Amino acid sequence: MRCLLPMAFAIAVALPANSSGEDTVTGITDFTPGTPDLNFYVVNDTVMGGRSEGDFDVSRGELRFRGRTNTDGGGFSSIRSHPLELDLADYDGIRLRLRGDGRRYTLRLTTTARWRGRDVAYWARFDTSDGGWSTVDVPFRDFFPQFRGVPLDGPALDSSRITGLGIMIYDGRDGRFDLRVDSIAAYSARKPFSLADYRWQRRLLVASARNGEDRDLAALTDDVARTATEFEDRDLVLIMLLDDGISTSGEITLAPGEVRALRKSLGLRGGSFAFRLIGKDGSIKLASKTWSSIDDVYALIDSMPMRRKEVSGDRGHTD
Repeated sequence: MRCLLPMAFAIAVALPANSSGEDTVTGITDFTPGTPDLNFYVVNDTVMGGRSEGDFDVSRGELRFRGRTNTDGGGFSSIRSHPLELDLADYDGIRLRLRGDGRRYTLRLTTTARWRGRDVAYWARFDTSDGGWSTVDVPFRDFFPQFRGVPLDGPALDSSRITGLGIMIYDGRDGRFDLRVDSIAAYSARKPFSLADYRWQRRLLVASARNGEDRDLAALTDDVARTATEFEDRDLVLIMLLDDGISTSGEITLAPGEVRALRKSLGLRGGSFAFRLIGKDGSIKLASKTWSSIDDVYALIDSMPMRRKEVSGDRGHTD
């Protein structure tokens, strides 16, 4: 993962979360002492003879951007950072935690890109609700290049070379606006879970139950823990699908929708215990509604041609 390095200081430490099934999020700023100051400044439509008013202040870990737009002569107000050096190539977009007013805002980025020798700006619009705090993701794919409000055919946004970040209101409406932001971060969305990701790499022991108190499930997990070395030696991953509780695949936390999809694909029903043993080729090798012993699972795996090749040092695909 690349570092985020604004000019003259380092940005907050990344918070890796892919191993738990969540997005990876790296803070850019949360407006508190000791975190990066993006040194915002105001640019309103008065630079082109407009009549909009806008300003910002930062206090108590919150940026507040507010004012009044007037479409007679422009209709925009913005705040923009001083020059930065941000490499966000490993991320999918910008995440804002904000409290809006029901109006549409624009996130503005600049990079090293030029058009006829001038800076290109990249815009992506996002809507806000009029009320409480919410999290808004603005994907890099939504940003389009423009110069002074005129869309351009290119170049596309290069998220590894971001030199500036700003927030603008330019929604074609007159009136007051008030946007509060308490954090800006880069995020990388977790890839949707798929059993295909394990194909030819791992065998899967998939157990489905109402909850962790199910007797068959408890016996299964006890067996796996007791024989952890043998379990790992056979390239096994334990996947637990629960109605009530946290469903996991190894160290990955599965979302409810992923649990439903997995059960459907494997012919499993919620509310009762069942398990499936899936080979490295992706096919079901064993299916049962009761748990007997991990030794039976190991014996079946050890009888497979692919496992025999693994033991002999040959890792060819025959399972």
